[in-house]
Order: sequence, then structure tokens, then C-alpha cells
Amino acid sequence: MNHSFPNSHFLADVNWLQENLEDPNIIILDARFDVRANADGSFSEIRGREDYEQGHVPGAQFVDLQADLANPDDPTAIIGPEGFSGLMRSLGVNETSCVVVYDARGGVWAARLWWALRYYGHENVKMLDGGLVAWQAAGLALEAHSPPAKKPGSFISRPQPHLRVEKEEVLAAITQENTCIIDALPTPFYRGLAGLYPEHRKGHIPGAHNVPAEANLDPATLRIRPMQELQELWAKPGIRPEQRVITYCGGGVFASFSLFVLALMGHENTALYDASWMEWGRDETLPVETGS
Repeated sequence: MNHSFPNSHFLADVNWLQENLEDPNIIILDARFDVRANADGSFSEIRGREDYEQGHVPGAQFVDLQADLANPDDPTAIIGPEGFSGLMRSLGVNETSCVVVYDARGGVWAARLWWALRYYGHENVKMLDGGLVAWQAAGLALEAHSPPAKKPGSFISRPQPHLRVEKEEVLAAITQENTCIIDALPTPFYRGLAGLYPEHRKGHIPGAHNVPAEANLDPATLRIRPMQELQELWAKPGIRPEQRVITYCGGGVFASFSLFVLALMGHENTALYDASWMEWGRDETLPVETGS
């Protein structure tokens, strides 16, 4: 396990997970997902179930970030508490379970599930450092068959409202000295050089600082960068210990990874603007900036 982070308990090492695969208290969730850029500038979703069925960490169950976690009545928001409770129970998650999440991109997608579990009151959740890439790099075996169905769990959602904000709170935060807004998207989207959605405006929320989610990863291994490197990266927006941090991206996924990294580093006075650019970019009444 990596103990160089103030909150290293949020991170799971592949060797530790391999040694504990038979622990009935550990629930492993595969949250693979991705997007593909189209010629017209739009993006197509790439669901991870097919890849999961071809090979996954032994005992892992699949969670579809879109079909399972999005609110069917409002796709810009996380699924409601009753729906989330039902999902977690179906996966065998109890209130005492240790949940380990992973994907194939270093955690930038699985972080949505990490955040959702914390938002609904479950603190014992870990990100697999390096995800599936690290697992395979360590020479550890995959399985292709689905694991046996779990005994229904006893999970109960206990929403933590301070971990999520709406656009009104973000709008107010623009002029608040005690709040720092972080844009977790790649820099071209932040600067307005590229559009995330064809019918949305380009740019970023005024005053937001850009710390791309994937910049927190070692590009060669997809593992979390060492603490010193993260401190250098996060020194750019100049976040003070007493400040609250609000993160956003396109739809609350990469921004969740930023919250994960901040939590790992010991900064937990944070919240997710869940609807992110999916909402902000299309609302003409909300201000937008471009450039650096």
C-alpha cells in the first residue's frame, strides 16, 4: 500500500487486492467507460461491458456509469438515493463493505462511482491504483466469466449534501474568496479552443482554474503521481487550506477524479458541480470565459 498520501486509505494497491480477493467483505466494481471523438466534433459513448466480459479482475462486478448511475429523470444528475441503494444492494454492498473501484484509464471514470458512494454516505471505498492497466502489468490473472450473484446487501443511502452543489452555488462562488473553482477538463476545452458538446458554448466558468484530471496520473503507468508531483501540480491554482473547492467537467466524471485526488492529498472541503458543462454550457444566462 502507498502510505505517502495523507489519506492513503482511499487508494488500493494491486498486490494488496490480489492478496485479499477471497475476503467476503471486499466488493470489487469494474466501472470501465470511455468516449470517442467523432468527425463532427461530437462524442460517442463506449460502454465497458463488452471489455468487462472479455476479462476483468477476478470477482469484479460491472457497473455502467451511464445506465446505472445517471438519474433517468435528469441525465445531468446522479441517480437518486433509493435507486442508488437498490443498485448497491444488488451488488452485495453492506454498510461495512470495503468497496474497490477501477477502470482502464487510471480511475478517471471509476471516480464517478467512488464519489457517488461517498456522496451517499459510504466512506470505505478505495480506488485501485493504476486500475486494470496496473493489474495486468503486475502479471495478475483476469477472469472472463461473471462472478456468482452476491447475496443482497444492506446498503442504505445517507446523502451528504455538502459534497454536491447546484449551478446557483457555483454562480455565487465565482466572487467568493473562500472558494476555488476547478475545471477538470483537458486544456483545449477549458480555453474554448474545442467544444465538448456541439450545441453548447465553449469556454469555462469565470475564475475557474484548469487542472486536467489526467494530469494527476503518470502517463506511462496510469498510476497516481507521487505526492510531491501532485503538490506541484495543485500549487498552480493556489488552493489555500481554508478554501472550499468546487470541481466540474463535462458531466461530473473527471471532476469526481479531481475530488478523489484532493481527498487523497488531505483536502476534503470539496464539492462536485454534478451537472457541470452539460448544464452550464447550454444556459445562456450563465457567464462564460475563454482563454487561459
